[in-house]
Order: sequence, then C-alpha cells, then structure tokens
Amino acid sequence: MKAFIKKYPLWSFLILNYLISWTFLYPSYQMILHQGGITPLALLGLIGAYGPSIAAIIVQTVVDKQQLRPLLKKLIHFRAAAATMLFVVWVPIMLYLLAYVGAGIYFSEELKVNWAAGFTHIPFWVLAALPFGPMGEELGWRGFMLPELLKKHSLLKSTLLVGLAWGIWHAASFTFPGAALPDFYELSVWTVAIFIVNTCCLSMVYSYVFLKTSGSVFYAILLHAFFNAAANITYDFLGKSEHTSLLSMAYLLNMAFACALGYVLIRRHQKRRRDTGQQTVDA
Repeated sequence: MKAFIKKYPLWSFLILNYLISWTFLYPSYQMILHQGGITPLALLGLIGAYGPSIAAIIVQTVVDKQQLRPLLKKLIHFRAAAATMLFVVWVPIMLYLLAYVGAGIYFSEELKVNWAAGFTHIPFWVLAALPFGPMGEELGWRGFMLPELLKKHSLLKSTLLVGLAWGIWHAASFTFPGAALPDFYELSVWTVAIFIVNTCCLSMVYSYVFLKTSGSVFYAILLHAFFNAAANITYDFLGKSEHTSLLSMAYLLNMAFACALGYVLIRRHQKRRRDTGQQTVDA
C-alpha cells in the first residue's frame, strides 16, 4: 500500500478521498432524509465532508512526512494584500447579485432591495457554510492536489482537473436536496453535468486566489465559504423568486461570469509569472 501511494500520490489521494467521503456522506444524507432530521449518528456521518483533507494528510505523511508541516501551515497562512482580501469577500457576492439581477430583468421580475437584511445576514450565511465544504475540502483540493498537478501540467489543465475531481466528489450529495445541486434542480444527467462544469469554472477563481496568496488554504476556505453563501446572501438582498427558470438562469449566469473571470485571471497570472521568470506556484 505504501509503495502504491508513493508511486501514485494523486491517484492515492483521489481513491482515499472518495472512499472516505462517500462511505460516510451517503448513509448520513439518507438517514437525514428518512428520519426527517439530523440525528447524532447522521451528524457523525458528516465527517465525510472532511475526506479531501484527511486523504491529503494521509498521502502526504506516507510520501514525505517532512512536508506535512508545510502542508498544514497553509491553513494558517494569513498574509495577503488588502485587494485580495476584498476580492475573496465581495467577488462571490457581486457575481451572484449580477447574475440574479440579470435573470430578474430577463423575466421581468420585480426585485426589491433589502439592504438591512442583505448586509446583516452575511456573517450568518458565511459561518453556516464554513464547517462543511470549505473547511473540509480545501486542504485537499487546493492545498495538496493543485500543487501536485502543477509539477507536471499547466495551470489551466491542473485547475480543470481539480475542478473535475471536485465535481465528481459530490456524487454522494446529489440525492440530498441543496447539498450539492441547488434545491430548484431535479437530479438528472443534465443537472449533474451543469454542476461539474460549475466546479471547473469556480476552480479557476480558486486557483487564482490560491496562487495570489502564495498557497494559502486559509483564503481558499474563505473564498469557498463566500461562494457557497452567495446565493442566500443575494436572496436576502433581493428576495428569493418562486420562478424556477429565473433561479436556474441566475445559477447559469453566475457560472458563466465565474468562468470568464477565472480564465482571464489565471491567464494574466501565468503571463505575469512568465514575464518575471517566476515559477507557477509558490506553495
């Protein structure tokens, strides 16, 4: 087993990651659905949300234990420019607000702004998002997998591979409304495909922030939390429409905006690094 992990660290990470997460998450979600609430046993099953981080720690320990400390230190790498901090906080919210307003205009929906609810509820939604996806995943996806891929592949290819693996990882969550797929989507091949394209698009923005902060998992976690919270924050600002087509269009527009922004940012980052003769990642 150790020989396999050392020879194939990325495949080992993915296999362990999926095995841990799916073994815990799927039964947990089924318990919640059938029992009508979160029981202690179902809550224990949510440990599967930390599969990416657990797998990264295991693989890194086997491959090179000396690098485990630097990997974990990425969680407390707080240094970042003020502009980057503002980007992490506001870009996810602004992208979804623009997408929602655009969809609202298209469907002639009347949107009423509630500034008080919008701003005051931001901390609640972000804190509610933190414990599961963001804190459980980013040490694996951005902290471990992305730098490993960058050793052999371009930034764009590495980013898209992480996005693909990240999207497929949510397979155990697809049957639970709102856990991965938005609650206005029915489970189908089409909606799963949309979701995976979305993770690939978001992955480009995440890669940019990770590289811009010299490999900070801390800021990747924050960005993940704000992206997860962005839809609920938007609904607080503008009210949640009952129009499923409007919600779907907003989701797709947000995906398109994130994709365009992420692609431009990582291309600019690559060009700047090439021009200055720097490596792709400082992580």
